[in-house]
Amino acid sequence: MDERDIQIFQTLMETKNVTKTAQTLYTTQSAITKRLHKLEEELGAPLFLRSVKGLIPAPSADAIAGEMEQLQASLQRVKNLSQYAQGRIAGHLKLGVSVNYARYTLPDLLKQYMTDYPEVQISVTTGQSLDLFTRLQEGKLSLAVLRGHFPWSGQSRLLSKEKVYAVTSKENEKIPFSQLPYIHRQSDKPFMARIQRWKLEQHITDSPSSIQVNDIATCLAIITSGIGWSVLPEICLKGRDDLVKKALTFRDGTPFTRSTFVFYQEEYAQLPQVKIFLERLEREP
Repeated sequence: MDERDIQIFQTLMETKNVTKTAQTLYTTQSAITKRLHKLEEELGAPLFLRSVKGLIPAPSADAIAGEMEQLQASLQRVKNLSQYAQGRIAGHLKLGVSVNYARYTLPDLLKQYMTDYPEVQISVTTGQSLDLFTRLQEGKLSLAVLRGHFPWSGQSRLLSKEKVYAVTSKENEKIPFSQLPYIHRQSDKPFMARIQRWKLEQHITDSPSSIQVNDIATCLAIITSGIGWSVLPEICLKGRDDLVKKALTFRDGTPFTRSTFVFYQEEYAQLPQVKIFLERLEREP
């Protein structure tokens, strides 16, 4: 059994289909079937049951799935460390990055890293922090840059703590927030709960008109046009002197802030390509 066998097994577990697995791995169905039969013979147990609807994982497949992931990670670490010993920085770097960090901070950092270490194979997954945290727990990411706190048993580092602002246009500066449409922006539940807490403490009720958006870019565009107000983190407001920004504080005097952390397993930090990326993350302003 080698790394390719593990990859085939994991893809079959995900697709439950030989044809889709062959397409995903850019090979033929016969090659997948042949290696699967050989793997089953080597392990001494059937891994999948064949049905008209595709493959059904056998109990033996479910039993070894977690071990296969650990074995793949171990093989990758061995390969990376051996390459590092030869003076090469290579291997894989699987990043999970929250949407706002990916939009406003990641591009320049990633471009310089790829220029300096072109042999590293990089995959970046962006999305909501909670979804990325789940992928990190499943071992699908080398590290994850997430907004907010999570119950993580591995390692984490605080990257930044930024202010949170109430934002509106200059033409609406004198109008009370309750008289302006509030722009609801999709975000993680803990952050949205803190926004609601601040609004309740300030006795701010939403006007009859409100707008629902999925991203900060749309939210800012609507505010800039002179419509409504919203609560936004500092990361998206750099250079926006055309807007009115009020730093927020809770009733007890605590500043309303938004923290960004990097989460990772300690063993991943031993990989040269991961260690270097972590160091560069921490140097970001």
